[in-house]
Amino acid sequence: MALQTLAGSVSAFFALESFDKRRGVAIYALRVVNRTTAALICRTWVVSHNGDAVLAYPVSFEVEPLSTSATQIPVWPKDFPSFDRALAEVAGDGVHCIVEAAVPPHPQPRLTYARLAAACLMTGMLALGAAAALRSALPRIAAFAVPPETLAGTTVSAEYDTDGAGRLSYSVMAPDGRRLQGGELADRSGTLRVAIPSSDEPSAYTLQMMLVGPLGSAKEIRVLNALAARGPGSAQIQNVTVTPAVAKPGQTIDVAYAAAADGGYVRLLGADGTIWAQQPFSHGGQTELTVPAVSSLREMRVLVHVSRGHSIAQSMAGVAVAAPLAQSNPNGIQIAGDDETGGGASTANENGTFEVLTPTVKSGGTIRVRIISPRNGMRIALTDAQSHEVAGVNVGAEADVVTLSAPAVTIPTRYTVVASFTDGFGEESVVQPVTVAP
Repeated sequence: MALQTLAGSVSAFFALESFDKRRGVAIYALRVVNRTTAALICRTWVVSHNGDAVLAYPVSFEVEPLSTSATQIPVWPKDFPSFDRALAEVAGDGVHCIVEAAVPPHPQPRLTYARLAAACLMTGMLALGAAAALRSALPRIAAFAVPPETLAGTTVSAEYDTDGAGRLSYSVMAPDGRRLQGGELADRSGTLRVAIPSSDEPSAYTLQMMLVGPLGSAKEIRVLNALAARGPGSAQIQNVTVTPAVAKPGQTIDVAYAAAADGGYVRLLGADGTIWAQQPFSHGGQTELTVPAVSSLREMRVLVHVSRGHSIAQSMAGVAVAAPLAQSNPNGIQIAGDDETGGGASTANENGTFEVLTPTVKSGGTIRVRIISPRNGMRIALTDAQSHEVAGVNVGAEADVVTLSAPAVTIPTRYTVVASFTDGFGEESVVQPVTVAP
């Protein structure tokens, strides 16, 4: 067989070279000349009398670009119920052809029961061995650990561990799509040293690791957020204090801080990252927040986030909610998130992570969510009033807009879109409400 393509020519020769009657094994010779710039994958098949095709040999062969490959392939005809034809398949970029070879002689020896049992046992052992070999050769990236955040102008370490046959490579992409670092890796496990360029503004870098082999490929992507380096004129925060340190539901707490910044915000966060209250940053260094009407003892955090120019800074302090709120709720304090204007429902401009493009959607319609800032391990979910997940989707590093299916309702019903992810402070969550109308 010979084939001419725009990228070059391909020729293949497939023939029965020998047949050992005593062992019952046929040796086929496969020779492929690849004059294209892309790799070719070769597989061998046995076609039965009813037209079904079965792999004649469990391992495929790769022919490198601009090279010639000659391979001897053993085939046991007795392993197949019927043997009508032997085929060799050659496939690649713009190339797909099939070459046919002769069928080996088909003797009908009389086997005793002992020989038949031995043949069955040998076949089973070969199948188990082939399965184990295939499993160990499948590409797999067992670990790829990258810090979620770092300062611009520093070097971070990324740990990795891989298994299987194939070529291992990695790349580091800048926010504008430029490749900063990358190449092939000789070791299957180790540590990567990634140098982040200096910058006066925060950026998100994408780290990708790929293992490509004859039996498939594996890929993992991580996002590394680079914060602007501190320097003269950068945003600064010092001495964040919360009074009282132990508060009651509905109580107002005073947050004091010393900050050099042009703007920012002060948030009251739950242990899971939920935003319960938020106020603008004050140049006077004093901000008041109201503790939500929670029904159980819990710990919360106060986050002070400020910015100046392209630099940002943030600091946190803890606060404990000591006493549960009485069931009657005599003061009429409303839990944030029960109303569209509640402090716990952050707007898209406030959370800076995602935006619900349409705050009200039709029953059974589509909720479109725009990803503003991708995070490691991010999941966007739609939850009901009991915090049960109704719909959800995992968000990749390159996602821009994701969709969720709105449930069917007969009356206007309020749901919550929750973004959960792993950030510099552990597991974080950001929420935004959405209304589903009939």
